[in-house]
Amino acid sequence: NAEYGCFPNKKRPRISQVLVLPPYQKSGHGAKLLASMYEHVCCDLLVYDITVEDPSESFTRLRNFVDALKCSELTSYQADKLCAGFSKEMAREAREKFKITGIQARKTYEILRLRATDVSKEEDYRAYRIEVKRRLNIPFQKEKKAMQKLQTFLNPQEYEAVLLSKSVENQHEFLEKSYRELELDYRKVIERISAHVDP
Repeated sequence: NAEYGCFPNKKRPRISQVLVLPPYQKSGHGAKLLASMYEHVCCDLLVYDITVEDPSESFTRLRNFVDALKCSELTSYQADKLCAGFSKEMAREAREKFKITGIQARKTYEILRLRATDVSKEEDYRAYRIEVKRRLNIPFQKEKKAMQKLQTFLNPQEYEAVLLSKSVENQHEFLEKSYRELELDYRKVIERISAHVDP
């Protein structure tokens, strides 16, 4: 665990590793350890939020589980508010109560919204997928702006070659694949939440 400064006078503790030895894995020790780290840090008024350094996939799932469990208790994360979309209030409440970063608060929202969404209702499920894909599409939008700037520096043939390598079909394919993988991960977290809440 390392601490980094945060303007003007706040700290941002960073978790670098959580290690549970193999004989003790799959017993809830990692979740308890992470939750106790949060409890320890949440008492410190100088802590702005808690970040994680280069998390593994399994740690990301663990963090998503712990954060979703905690945020499910918050007023702004209740089922009636989840369907209205992610809000600044959600980010603020998650940060103030549990020191969760804004990006992680958004992912936690997506998990809890999927949990609250009746996927048999096509319209509700479609609205959920579109909202998540909008977030996943943000890097492509930034790249699009960068490409527009690049156009001024390249001759037409060079620019066309770059455009061909960045086809819209490839972007859609990548976006769909990313979404499917993300939903699969979210469903694993939701299963664990359900097992925890309804043993």
